[in-house]
Amino acid sequence: MSADPRGPGRLRLALLALLLAGGAVLVALLARSRPGSPLEASLATPFQLLGTPVHLVDRLASRAIPVGSLQERQLGDTFRQRYEAQLKPGDPNQTYLDGLMPQLRPHARRPFPYRAFLVGRCGSPNAWALPGGVILVSQELLEQLGSEAELVAVLAHELGHIELGHSFDAVRFQLLARRGGSERLGQLADGAARLLLQQSYSKAAEHEADDYAHALLLNSRYDPGALGRAFAALNRPHGGWDRAERPVDPLRDLLRSHPPGALRQADYAQRAAAWWRQHPSERRYVGTANLKQRQPLPQLDLAKEWVGGAAQAAR
Repeated sequence: MSADPRGPGRLRLALLALLLAGGAVLVALLARSRPGSPLEASLATPFQLLGTPVHLVDRLASRAIPVGSLQERQLGDTFRQRYEAQLKPGDPNQTYLDGLMPQLRPHARRPFPYRAFLVGRCGSPNAWALPGGVILVSQELLEQLGSEAELVAVLAHELGHIELGHSFDAVRFQLLARRGGSERLGQLADGAARLLLQQSYSKAAEHEADDYAHALLLNSRYDPGALGRAFAALNRPHGGWDRAERPVDPLRDLLRSHPPGALRQADYAQRAAAWWRQHPSERRYVGTANLKQRQPLPQLDLAKEWVGGAAQAAR
């Protein structure tokens, strides 16, 4: 007796329906436990949570493509060579970034020689993650943030995109489509870079990278409140990740790639405050002077930059 050819299609629809139903339940459960948002009547949080199962389906599909970590490492090596060739010898900003990366690399699990590159002025404070362990930082970002801890938080967010596979997933289909052709790796790198610099990640991917950055800060020597303050800095005029919030717009909340900056700021500020209440005797580093002087911890370890639970409760 022959199998019903509609069976696989029905199974896929049933699985998708189950995932969407799970997402709806997740919205109902997690929205109750999320920190209060400063945005009135915004649908951004439900859309972010509902997008998580869809993001999972997309990720599983992309990782079924036979393009693996070796190709990502090769792609990253090509990026590194290109950006290294563009560096200005003795640039204190690049030297500063190079001094910060050794503090992030121990948190990474993927086999990449991670490096952050200053790419000059780009019109706004921003950072980008490229496959294979390359992070790009605009000059405006260094000027907009208020401390080394905030810069580490942003770098950790971009590190999360690479560690969690978001960056490579975005170009995996492109690499597979061209792998059998005549294009060289350098040409593929050009196309991949253009794609990643022009597109945005999903809200679910951004939320995952935010959580990764928060967890990294908790396991570092830096103040975990720096992530919320980084969002606050980038929400100021000329900020790179978000602009001043406008009245609620369900269509905008659905289509926007990033969760609203004010929501992210409030969320991680409250998480950090809760952590400080549970660890009042902890001491963590802020590094306002370090960022201004472009000298990383531990090269410049200032007693006044270490803060404790009492000081954080008063902020």
